Amino acid sequence: MSIHPAEHPDSDEPLIPMPPLTEQALRTAVTRLDVASAARFETEFHAAWQEAVQSDSTVPLHTFLHRWGEFVALRRFPRRAARLAELERTFAEATDRETARAAASEIATLLDEAGREVAA
Repeated sequence: MSIHPAEHPDSDEPLIPMPPLTEQALRTAVTRLDVASAARFETEFHAAWQEAVQSDSTVPLHTFLHRWGEFVALRRFPRRAARLAELERTFAEATDRETARAAASEIATLLDEAGREVAA
């Protein structure tokens, strides 16, 4: 069963603890938070694995884990997830630069928060 942040948009409590940045822990978290994204996780994991093997480097896997760690960090708090979705809609529907820039700026702030959470 997946947990959808939109079901509890006013909550400041995390739906799940922040998982370690490992393939299995992130796979489990992504599936719990947004089952629709689980297939994308798998596809991107296999692509990162292939690139790591071909380049003889772990950088593609580290990049993959960090990016999906931010995905989880953004979505594990219902209020943050709801705000991100709202900002993405605002940006997509913006008819002027001011609105688009304001939404993009706030999205960047949310991404920075998620990045700090992942790095902690």
